[in-house]
Amino acid sequence: MSRPKCLQTYVSDELATRARAAAAASGLAVSEWLRTLIVRACDNDLSAASDRSVLIKLYRQSLFTMVGVDALLAGHSDHALRERVHTVFADRCRAAALSESTDEGSSHEA
Repeated sequence: MSRPKCLQTYVSDELATRARAAAAASGLAVSEWLRTLIVRACDNDLSAASDRSVLIKLYRQSLFTMVGVDALLAGHSDHALRERVHTVFADRCRAAALSESTDEGSSHEA
């Protein structure tokens, strides 16, 4: 077995504190926690940094779709359709134990 190699980088005090806290929350030493992130990144797994960017991209796309669908519903000739869709959405959210709030999309006002 070959000897482990040392990799070194300099980070801000804030980032060092955050890394130590994340490692502790995972029950790992900082070096073990960093090694895990490096392995994931090298294996092309989603890294912690890309997880957030993927979520932001999905949120933006979902928000655009939500606004577009709501606009189509608001302009539909069946003026009750929009309210029925919101009712079914709330029912399905309750069934899935999710928040029923439409605050992130549109409200029930026409």
